[in-house]
Amino acid sequence: MEQGDIVLIRLTPREVQDILSGIPMRECRGYPCAAGNLVPGVVACCAMEGYHAGQDWFWCAPRLFCHTSQRLIVGSGCFKGSPVCGIVEIGYGVAGAYEGKGYASAGVARLVEEAFTHGGVDAVIAETSVHNPASQRVLEKNGFHRFGQRDDREDGLLAQWRRDCTVKHAP
Repeated sequence: MEQGDIVLIRLTPREVQDILSGIPMRECRGYPCAAGNLVPGVVACCAMEGYHAGQDWFWCAPRLFCHTSQRLIVGSGCFKGSPVCGIVEIGYGVAGAYEGKGYASAGVARLVEEAFTHGGVDAVIAETSVHNPASQRVLEKNGFHRFGQRDDREDGLLAQWRRDCTVKHAP
């Protein structure tokens, strides 16, 4: 699969509110969804909380990973809030039937591209379970390096990853 086959669809506040209202996402903008829960409720909730707190919707909005040649939405990703000190965190996932096929790698590539081209971002970070080598490989393929780990009360031991912007902006 070519990474160019994946494009991001940035959800609107109304679309995210529909998710929070319990309306199953079977399609979006004419593209069917591979699963009805591609945007977890916790992601939708965090998006709306950030937006209502005054954050720019660009950084709050969940994105769908749309495979253009298959005309199918296979996953989603998000920024976990606005950049802080030039660093923004991402999260991502794909429908179970589409794991291991390069869709998560392509979607993460698009998220990283959006972060660096939108401006104000010097680095993108992510966390993965130390027991999830597939997710770690997604980040490695996208130029992330592991810089640490932390223990999370809910998720257990997490590996911390970072990718710095390779193009420095003029002062």
